[in-house]
Amino acid sequence: MMIQRFFHRYGFGIQSPWAYSLVRNVLFEPLRYYAFDELQAKHPQCSKTERKRNEQLFRIVNHFKPQKIEIVGNTVASTRDYLSFQTSSANSQLSAFNTQLFYYICPSAPISSIPKTLSDGMLLVIDDICETNKAAWKQLTANAQVTAIFDMQYRGLLCCDTKRIRQTYLL
Repeated sequence: MMIQRFFHRYGFGIQSPWAYSLVRNVLFEPLRYYAFDELQAKHPQCSKTERKRNEQLFRIVNHFKPQKIEIVGNTVASTRDYLSFQTSSANSQLSAFNTQLFYYICPSAPISSIPKTLSDGMLLVIDDICETNKAAWKQLTANAQVTAIFDMQYRGLLCCDTKRIRQTYLL
């Protein structure tokens, strides 16, 4: 299982070009983005792990460019800033996925506040899927509207797009 996760993290074994690109160029991109220095200077108290996870959230939001971002639960200010940092429209590139609504579900989110109905164009990022949000993760991944499931052990990414075939990726 760990070997499979290791290889998928680098894109090996992922057949979908869209999912391969997302894993290689967004989720596990090793290069620094233009806003990381500014955000790191604004939040110097962040641990290295917290900073890396926040940078991953930034890359996801920057890639999908959602029309609206909803944060479910209480989150720290640094995570909120990484999620809401405005990207310039000059660097705008079209994503293969039309994101209408982006949900970030914090570890402290009560299960009653998690969306029950999902629609096309929704993207959900769930933190702490192995402990505090385990029940929410199981509930959301069982939903038929979810077509792409990216399980990163500590965080999960769910995409709702009816044009895609349902696939689960263990990263």
